[in-house]
Amino acid sequence: MVEFKTDRVPVRIFTSSFEIEGNVHIKLGGYLDRISDVLNLGKTKYLPITETKYRIRSDNDGEFAQTDCLIINIGNVEMIDVMEP
Repeated sequence: MVEFKTDRVPVRIFTSSFEIEGNVHIKLGGYLDRISDVLNLGKTKYLPITETKYRIRSDNDGEFAQTDCLIINIGNVEMIDVMEP
């Protein structure tokens, strides 16, 4: 198995239906070392988010559900807020 070091970037992602908070892992140094690089690659259709909590956007008072990993379709992303660690 090939392993490489990644940097966890805390993000808040909005799709038309969900608000998602968690960590995107990006490769350190060189190519793909920014979230925008990963999103614009074109080969990747899905983005894994770790240590995730999410809720339905129309339910502003709703509680967040939690999961270890959530994989979202990049085509459904409307906005990404890179949060301070």
